[in-house]
Formats: sequence, C-alpha cells, structure tokens
Amino acid sequence: MIIAMNSIIQNSNNNYPEFFQQGYHIQRELGHNRSSGRVTYLATHHSTEQSVVIKQFQFAKTGANWSDFDAHEREITLLQQLDCPSIPQYLDAFETPDGFCLIQEYKQAPSLAVPQSFTPEEVKQIAIALLEVLVYLQQQVPPIIHRDIKPENILVERSPQIKVYLVDFGLARAFGDDLAASSVVKGTLGFMPPEQMFNRQLTEASDLYGLGVTLICLLTQTKSADIGNLMDEDCRINYKSLVSGLNPQFITWLDKMVAPKLRDRFPNAATALAELLPIDGVGNSPTSDQFQLLQSGITPMLVLKLGVLAVMGTGFAIASRITNPVRLVETRHGASLPEIQQLQQTGECAGCNLSGADLREMDLRTVDLREANLSEANLQGANLQSANLENANLREANLIDADLKGAYLRNADLTAANLTDTQLESTDLRGAIMPGNFTP
Repeated sequence: MIIAMNSIIQNSNNNYPEFFQQGYHIQRELGHNRSSGRVTYLATHHSTEQSVVIKQFQFAKTGANWSDFDAHEREITLLQQLDCPSIPQYLDAFETPDGFCLIQEYKQAPSLAVPQSFTPEEVKQIAIALLEVLVYLQQQVPPIIHRDIKPENILVERSPQIKVYLVDFGLARAFGDDLAASSVVKGTLGFMPPEQMFNRQLTEASDLYGLGVTLICLLTQTKSADIGNLMDEDCRINYKSLVSGLNPQFITWLDKMVAPKLRDRFPNAATALAELLPIDGVGNSPTSDQFQLLQSGITPMLVLKLGVLAVMGTGFAIASRITNPVRLVETRHGASLPEIQQLQQTGECAGCNLSGADLREMDLRTVDLREANLSEANLQGANLQSANLENANLREANLIDADLKGAYLRNADLTAANLTDTQLESTDLRGAIMPGNFTP
C-alpha cells in the first residue's frame, strides 16, 4: 500500500474536503458515522472520470481513538486480497492530517435499509446472491467472517435482474484472527448472533445469522432499528405472524438461519445455499411429495450429506434428491447405525457410542459430541471446526488432516490418537490427555 501525505482543502461552498492533489473531487455525502469518525462521500476521479466512494476516517477531529487506525489498515489489507464482483473493489488509500481515506469503486444501487417492497421470490434471489458472496469469503484461506451483515451493508440492483453487493468490511476478520473473546463487543445489535454478543468464538455459521435477520426485515418490512421488537428473551425472532403465503420449507430454512444456538444453524454458507436452491417458489406451498419428505424427516440437509456437493468458485453442482440413500459410514465395535443417523440429522450426539465409526471427510462442524465414545474412530480429513468434544473419548482415533480449529476438547482423552497434520488453531485443549509424541 502506497501512502501519500497531503493536506485537505475545504470547499467554502459545501464544506466538503477536497482531494485535488490525490486526483479526486467530491460530489456529495453518502453517509456518516460521527461517533467513529467516518464520513462517506461520492467522488469522481479527475483523469478517468470514474465514480468512486471515499471513506474518510477523521480520528483527530472527532476524538476517535487513533488505535482504530490499525483496524482500518487491516480492512485495507483484507480488501486488497478479495476479487469478487459482488464486493466493491479496493482502489486506493492515502493519509490525511487528521486520519486517512479509503477509496473503493462506486455501485449505483440503494442499500436494503432504504424502504422498498420485495416479493418472496425476490427475497429468495437476494438470499442466494448473498450466500454466494459468503461462500466466496468462506473459501478464502483462512475463511473470512464479515461480522456485520445487515441491510445497511447490502446494496441491491433490481433491474434488469437482482444483483447484490456486500460492503463495509471494517469489522471483518480472518478465521482465528481476533475472533474469540475480546474486551469490546463490535457489531450491530439485533444482527449479531448470540455468540458474537457474548464474545464467544465465531464460526462460518455466525454470518448466516445476520443474513437471516436481514431477510426477515425484508419480508416483514421492519426497519433495522426496530428488529429488536420482534425478539423474545431467548433471542428468537417472532416474525411468522407478520408474513403470509410463504412456503413452509422456506420458513423452516429461515428458522435455521437465525437459530440462537450456533449448533442449530447451518454450518456454513455452502450448506445453507444447497438447502435453499431446491425450494421451489418461496411463495408457494410444497408439493405433496415434498410435504411427505418433510414429515418423514428426510430433510434437504440429510439429502445433501448423503449426496454430493461440489463447490468450485461460486458455481455449485447439487446432487438430486435420492429416495433410498446409502449409508456413508461403516461401523465396528460399539458404533450403532441409529446413533450415526442421529449425528447426521441433528448434529447432536452427546454421550453416543461411536467407537470404531468410519467418519472420514464428514462435515461435523459445530456438532455436539460431549462425552461421546470415539475411540478408534476414523476421523481422517473430517471437519470438526467448533465442535464440542468436551470429555470425549478419542483414544487411538485417526485424526490425520482433521480440522479442529476452534473445537472444544476440554478434558478429552486423546491417548495414542494420530494427530498428523491435524489443524488445532484456537482449539481448547485445557485438561486434555494428549498423545505421548504430541508437540504443540
């Protein structure tokens, strides 16, 4: 990043700062957050005539903390590595006497905070487009958590077709980078998931909560500032009486997006998208076959786990619904099929006996396996991010290439477990019994 120190010349007519030496001329103010010392302007580049957005951070004038400068430098570094058509491109940055400016490309589209009506089908299209953006962010290495998904940070073009842009990465962080407990809660009330409000570890499921609340705002025409009026003391959003004609499948999907408990949500954006795509007509009732599938407990999530999901960039190949799914796991010793099915369907199997179970490559993010018996289980390549494995028996388990980032393994028994290339970043191993050859 090249930083240039230049003075600001105030325009006597409109009191906007002018950045002639940097090549920009301000047209008008787009918004401001005085408490954090940020003002956003629409500007034009002199030579290219390109419209741009200038975010000016005025630390000295507003009394905002200069320590925030590090956070904004982190935002610049993050934006420089992103290349997604639904994220306005980073263009430039320069210092000023009282702060600095960040330049991004301008998208001529209103935010979802602007009052407007959307049909249920349009809400579904917006959801799909935003999930594709989140999939892109979660495919980064390490995954990126936005942490501030809300109507104000989503721009939408409606003609000739729905197109969305996700903006304001000021709170965004890479997974494992300052995403656990901190002294200050940052985010927007009503759109922060409970784990963010209480300074707990965030996961790829955390951004889904803000997206789900945003969709509820659109469906109920509720302003961001009023979303708290729909929440009860258990942080559940009571919106169903305000909408009508929605497909029950979509309501079930949306309820899972905004589930207060992390383990009750979809584990990531790719899974949420895969479940949403097959729902035909958000405003229609399910067909009789679909209703029978729902009643029988064969959910799109279970079908997904028993089918194939291929994620390449933002393109998806979703396996078609299968009526006689084959079992993905083999068992030996004490592992039983009902317990494995329970784990697959609910993500909860505390105290289960999965000794010797073949769980290779399975997506087990955020699962509840407290006190479970996983001795000699084959978990090679399994994704166990943020899983709860407190007091679990993992003696002689195969954890080669397993992803345990953010997992909770307090007092777990890992005697003789194979931890070759196991990812243990931010893993809670307090009181755990580790293999004799383990070196942190």
